[in-house]
Amino acid sequence: MKLYQKLTLITAVLGLVVPLLGVFAYVFINSLTGIPILALFLGTTVLIAVVIIAINIAAIVVAFYIKNTKLVGIILFSCGIVLFLTVQIWGIPGLALYIVSGIIALREKPTGTPRKYTIKCLTCGIELKGINNPG
Repeated sequence: MKLYQKLTLITAVLGLVVPLLGVFAYVFINSLTGIPILALFLGTTVLIAVVIIAINIAAIVVAFYIKNTKLVGIILFSCGIVLFLTVQIWGIPGLALYIVSGIIALREKPTGTPRKYTIKCLTCGIELKGINNPG
């Protein structure tokens, strides 16, 4: 696991704890009362919590499934900015950690795939399939 993936995972898991607990508490209290009385007071808060959950899940998916590290870095930057715009001052820690992981992803050197080649000897006609596997 690469460093930007570890940092993104830590940031997203920490960012998922409070919104998930809030949404579960909201649903639990509404199920006890039988009427959605909390929707009058906490409707916008629940929508913001859902947006925060979506941002953090998107960051995890991007960090682990996209192989182009430049694209990952740019998307992590945007996740941090959207998180900050969603929750203003409470999003500063997430913004900072997503910016740092985005910078690390941008600086990451792409690992090349090992070459697979076959060479045919001109004198004897034997095919060499690799350095360690001459047959």
